[in-house]
Amino acid sequence: MSYMKNKSMLFFTFLLVLVATSLMACSEDTSSGESGESSSSNESSEESSEDSGETQEFAFSHLFPNNHVMEQDVVQVFASEVEEATGGEIAVNSYPGAQLAAPDGQYEAAATGVADMGFSVHSYNPGQFPLTSVMELPFMGETGTAGSQVLWDLYEEFPEIQEEYSDTVPLWLSTSEAGQIFTVDEQVKSVEDLEGMKIRSPSPEVNAWLEEMGATPVSMSMNEVYEALEKGVVDGTVGPIHTLLDYSLQEVIDYVTVGDFYMTTFFGVMNQQSYDSMSAENQELIDEIRGEHMSEVAGKAIDARSEEAVQAAKSAGAEFYELSDEELAEWEEKMQPTIDSWIEDKESSGLPGQEVYDKAVELSTE
Repeated sequence: MSYMKNKSMLFFTFLLVLVATSLMACSEDTSSGESGESSSSNESSEESSEDSGETQEFAFSHLFPNNHVMEQDVVQVFASEVEEATGGEIAVNSYPGAQLAAPDGQYEAAATGVADMGFSVHSYNPGQFPLTSVMELPFMGETGTAGSQVLWDLYEEFPEIQEEYSDTVPLWLSTSEAGQIFTVDEQVKSVEDLEGMKIRSPSPEVNAWLEEMGATPVSMSMNEVYEALEKGVVDGTVGPIHTLLDYSLQEVIDYVTVGDFYMTTFFGVMNQQSYDSMSAENQELIDEIRGEHMSEVAGKAIDARSEEAVQAAKSAGAEFYELSDEELAEWEEKMQPTIDSWIEDKESSGLPGQEVYDKAVELSTE
């Protein structure tokens, strides 16, 4: 009796072990199946995301107002060409008027990822682009189209200039048309006429030659110039012709002295991580747009605006005076120390100042 009882208990225990083992096996199979199914689903989701054709959006920050030529005929052209080339996979959304960063903070905004792209004036960050500033020296060119080509050629030739943009991906480098002198009340025809005048200056390079001629350079952003001229804070300003129209300066200036004294330079750059986030195919497509092509677009846009500005200024009553070759010789003599000082400063910093300057002159005269 006890034997039969013990035998029954052993058999019952065996059945329990067998059932438990079966349940554990089923549980492992189910878990394995669910895990594998989940992995497959994630892979499918990733593939779907990559192949879905969803638009990748980038924020383009710059200082120019919404109606400025740089917004309408440069940034928007770039955005349209990128969208078309990538079949809508890349969208560039413009934020004009320094919405995302101050005028002097546009490069940093792009470099640090505050914005995906940034666009501004080099001279708003003195010393940050030492060799690029060669195009701000006197008599480097007449048109934005030619100046932009020279600047991009210099970038491609000199690793030291490329290093100035090493933490971003350059979209374009460009110049304005040549800068002239705009004055109120007193016309400038000679070097002596500048003596004692307060002239708004856009850069250290221009400061240097204004001081050589006895003028007092006053630094301020272009959007402050109208009021400064109107209230007599300054007697005049140095600037490219297009600024007469873009900042309504034709309403407050009386005279324009044409001597092609310098150029303003501009950069458009992209955050490196934002660039890297694009597919290799889209990078290649954008590489065909950025660089030399967009530099030309920016230069031509400025030149077209300059022609409009000349007409607007003349219609408003401004008197233009173009310096003769003989008169310019005196200006060149007065400005040479500025050029010499620029070269010496760069060479003392271990940069190829003389070589870059000589190449810029060579390219400008071709």
